[in-house]
Amino acid sequence: MTKFFNGIEYPEAYEAAIKRNIITNAQKTWAKNTLRSAEIQNALYAGRNEHSYEENFIGSLAKAFDTYGKLSEKQSAAILKGIDARQAKKVEWANKDAELNAKREFLGVVGEKITLTLTIKKVIFWESTFGTQYLYILEDAQQNVVIYKGNAKVFCVNEAGEERNEGSTVTVIATVKEHSLRNEVKQTVIQRPKLSK
Repeated sequence: MTKFFNGIEYPEAYEAAIKRNIITNAQKTWAKNTLRSAEIQNALYAGRNEHSYEENFIGSLAKAFDTYGKLSEKQSAAILKGIDARQAKKVEWANKDAELNAKREFLGVVGEKITLTLTIKKVIFWESTFGTQYLYILEDAQQNVVIYKGNAKVFCVNEAGEERNEGSTVTVIATVKEHSLRNEVKQTVIQRPKLSK
């Protein structure tokens, strides 16, 4: 038998719906009266996880926004300050990258062998029908980028049989396969690398 309260069939659902409407209206009013409200709301996504909120500053603001439908001027200003600082950092990093990329050079001559001392910066691997495939992103001392795709032992283990990791350095003799440009970064692609003696 359904229970009625003040003529309402499901009072809990009714109360929840009213609360949702109040919060939704508060959010609309806040958004209308707050500069850059869309940026702030996007930033708040980082404070939410699947079932709760992150245990940090942005998580506490996301919870406040979801509970009350708005943020105070100071809370909004704090989020915008973080957004602006992050954007300034991105510009700074982009400028540093552009400056570095302008100094990078292609190495060697396509088709010829070259001796290189390289540091492993990143190893990307994936499974294919041919087994595990590896892509090595390497740099020389001048931060010129070298790419190797393959399973050469020289990049996997050192002379003592220990595994090489990102940050390991190795001197190899390899053939320059091609010079390419990726995202405005000059890259020297090598093949058939062997340990230099």
